[in-house]
Amino acid sequence: MLKKLLVGLVLIFALAAPTSAASDYYLPYPGALPDHPLYWLKMVRDRIQLLLTTNTLAKAEKLLLYADKRLGAGWALVEGNKQALGMTTLTKAEKYLYQAVALGENSGLKETLKKAVQKHEEVLTIVKDKVSDEFKNSLQEMITRDKNYEAGLGIATEVKTKIDFGDNQVVTATVSASTALEALENASSGVKVKDYDWGKLVEEVTTKKNTPQKAWIYFVNGEAGKVAADKQEVKAGDIVEWRYEKPIY
Repeated sequence: MLKKLLVGLVLIFALAAPTSAASDYYLPYPGALPDHPLYWLKMVRDRIQLLLTTNTLAKAEKLLLYADKRLGAGWALVEGNKQALGMTTLTKAEKYLYQAVALGENSGLKETLKKAVQKHEEVLTIVKDKVSDEFKNSLQEMITRDKNYEAGLGIATEVKTKIDFGDNQVVTATVSASTALEALENASSGVKVKDYDWGKLVEEVTTKKNTPQKAWIYFVNGEAGKVAADKQEVKAGDIVEWRYEKPIY
């Protein structure tokens, strides 16, 4: 009993603590955990409430609440050395999260969803360091999927950026960006662009301007961009290269 109380207190402080990924997003207290004998009543109640909620935005909000509560519950179970049950609960949390994103990403809930996805990724990363090896791969899959949702929601993530000015002048940096253009703008000053119907075209970086002989071309993970740089989304771990070289068109 004392152990459960201590785990609960640790969890309360952990849920309330600000984080680097989403400092103003806090997880709700999960309440009764899945190892409680009456937890099944809570599950039945949640399912009935969800079934009776017909408004799309309201349903997305409810799904997100369920996702956040189960994330906290799964975390508490892992902290309480009930890893298998904790993993099952975390898996359910992520399923609710993905449903919430699918319903709410095109509504006024999008900004909240962005922070929620970041929070889930952060908590899963913490939990991954606490579980045995048999569960690490499953947690990594959840983390990777959350990163993909981050990119889809337009969340800025850290990417490696390389700017090749030619003449052996190369600048490298790790920056926060959600598009190939943002990666360039956050890694270098003096970026000038021109707006077109199809997107933005980089015309100059510092003193290097586009000419018929050389122009700014971007690559993501070695592949030349096929859309305007402001339309090309990037995700954590991507390598974005900008090269001042002979145009390929």
